[in-house]
Formats: sequence, C-alpha cells, structure tokens
Amino acid sequence: MNLFYRTVIFLITILFMFASLLLAIYCFGLAEGELLPRMVNVLYRQWEAGILFIIAFIAGAWIIYPFFVKEKEISLISKNELGVVNISINALDNLVNNIALEQEGIISIDNRLKATEEGLLISLNGQVNPTIPIPAIAENLQTVVKTYIEETTGVQVAGVRVLVEGVNEKKRKKMEIG
Repeated sequence: MNLFYRTVIFLITILFMFASLLLAIYCFGLAEGELLPRMVNVLYRQWEAGILFIIAFIAGAWIIYPFFVKEKEISLISKNELGVVNISINALDNLVNNIALEQEGIISIDNRLKATEEGLLISLNGQVNPTIPIPAIAENLQTVVKTYIEETTGVQVAGVRVLVEGVNEKKRKKMEIG
C-alpha cells in the first residue's frame, strides 16, 4: 500500500470514528438536543441507533489498529510442493550480529536489515579496533556476512553496507584482559 492510500484511509477512518462516537453520545442523550442539526433530531434518545454507532466506532478502531502495529518482516527461504519456508528479519539480524562480532577487529556492531525484491539489504554500523587496516576489516566483514547468510539460510543478499562509526583500541584491550 502506498503512503497516499494509507493516509487517505487513515483520515477517513478517524473521521468515521469521530462521527460514530459523537452520534452515539447524542443518541444516548448525553449531549443537548440542539447540538446537532435538525436532520438527525430523529435519532435523539434512540438507544438502538446508539448501539449501531458504538458498533461502527468499534469497527473503525478495528480498521485503524494495523496502522499502529508493526508487521513482522519475513524473507522467503524456499517454496516447494510441501509448502513455504520463511525466516524472520529478527532471526536474520541475530545471525548477522553473531557472525559480525566474531570477525577480527570488530568491537561492536549495530545491524539494520531490510527485505527487498532484489534480496536482503544489510547495514552494519560499528566500532573497530585498527589491529588491521580498516578497509580490510570492512571488506572482510562484507564478504563474510554475505556468504554466511546466503549459505546458512538461502536468503539472497542484495548488499552489505558497512559504516565505521568509531575506532577504539582501548576497549578491545580491556575486553581481552577482563
């Protein structure tokens, strides 16, 4: 669903919910009789209509609920006559994090994964220990992560982006001592 379509549905749903709640309050007699125009004066103190508007309000809330819930992202591993096998982005994120932290020169890492039509896009931001040249650390990290994810899960990796956010020799030495 594109952004414009979602925005239109969201606004219509908010309007629908507001109108339903206002009419329910009016139908139960909780608002003054002159609050709404004479067109809806027939509905005043009609509890049956009030119940219908409450149902309409609940339906509006049910429609809008998915806008506030994050959908679990998954990536297709395989599809055959027995069914479909998927893996969650969270599971892939854990695999990426584990393999990245095992690499020489990596102190800490933060992952961001996105499933696209072309494959999985992996963004790695982290701190390195310059025991080996930083370009070599980054290139090795890209190769190892891409190969590991594709061989372990069968998910096609479209790209691995590495951003070195910090260089810290002291932190690695403390970790090795303690």
